[in-house]
Amino acid sequence: METLAELTEDQRDALQELMNIAMGQAAERLALLTNTMVTLSVPFIHPLIREQNNLAIPEHLRRSFMIVTRQSFLGELRGEVFVCFGCMGADELAELLGYKGGGLDQQDELMLDVTNILTGACISGLAKQVATQVSYDAPSILVHRDQEANALDELNLNEHLAMVLEIRFEVEAHQFSCDLLICITERTAGVVVRAIDRLLDEL
Repeated sequence: METLAELTEDQRDALQELMNIAMGQAAERLALLTNTMVTLSVPFIHPLIREQNNLAIPEHLRRSFMIVTRQSFLGELRGEVFVCFGCMGADELAELLGYKGGGLDQQDELMLDVTNILTGACISGLAKQVATQVSYDAPSILVHRDQEANALDELNLNEHLAMVLEIRFEVEAHQFSCDLLICITERTAGVVVRAIDRLLDEL
C-alpha cells in the first residue's frame, strides 16, 4: 500500500513543496480577510505515533484555553483539518475584524469562517496539484476556550495516518496566530504519493 508514513527524504521535500504552494494560497486569503501581512511557517511533517487508534498531538499544541475547529474534506483525497487558535488568537482576530464586544457566539462563528477559508484554500490548492477534486463538510468547534486542550487526545482517527502536516499562520503586528493540522487518510494516500513521484520525475 502506498503510504505517507514511509516517505523518502526526497519525497518528504517534494511534499513540503506541494504544501508550500497550497498554504501560500491560504495565507493570501487570510491576508485579504484581515488586511494585514500574514506569514507562515515551513510545513512540518510529524511522524506521529497512533496510540490505541488515537492521534498523538504535538506537545507544543497542548495549550489550555484555546479554540480548536475541525473540518472534513472528501473525495479521492480524504481527511480532516484541525485549526488550533491560541488563547489570545480568537480575541485578536475578532477585534481585528470588528467583532469586539460581539460575544462568544459571534467569535465562534468567526473562527468557523476562518477555518472554512484556510481549509478551502489549502486543500483546494493541494487537490489541484494532485489532479483531483474535493468537497467539504461544514466546520465545527471541537474544543472550546473553557475546556481542557487535552480533549484533542480523545480524537478517534482510525483511518488517519500516523503523520500530520503542521503549518503556523501569524498575522504581523498582532497577537493572532493559529496552527493548521492536516490529516490525510491512509486509504487515499496513494493520490498524494503518485503526485509526489510525478514531481520528482520532472526534476
